[in-house]
Amino acid sequence: MELRWSIEGEQQLSRVLLGLSAELSDLRQPFNSSAEYLKRTFSKDVFSTQGRAIGERWKRLSPATVAEKARLGYLQGPLIRTGRMQNSFASIVQSDQAVVYNTAEYAKYHQSNQARGPWLPRRAMMGLGDNQKVEIVRYFQQYIQQAIAGI
Repeated sequence: MELRWSIEGEQQLSRVLLGLSAELSDLRQPFNSSAEYLKRTFSKDVFSTQGRAIGERWKRLSPATVAEKARLGYLQGPLIRTGRMQNSFASIVQSDQAVVYNTAEYAKYHQSNQARGPWLPRRAMMGLGDNQKVEIVRYFQQYIQQAIAGI
């Protein structure tokens, strides 16, 4: 990280920034916190609010689908039959990124923006609503504040 200032005290400021740059070269901690937060949000809040938690309100199930699920003894609600997809969020965290994904092979059909028939409406499970953005920024702010305090 390089930042140049033409003011008195430049040497001290440069040293702080050099130390900060070294501290911030590995962002696994805030990326991991963010990924864990998103996995909890996607598996709990998104399903319990039927997408509203991320600003993607899901289309209601048809009466026929509700009746069929009840008759077969499956869990009720959109995207919940066995609970497998709801419990299949995973993440990969590295020093410069985090990837959150769903391991259920059929999750992509609900998440995707691809054209589909009326029998399979889009019901996104992953997205960043305003609340999620604020929370992720908070994880990074806390990490940077701790790094500055440690210099």
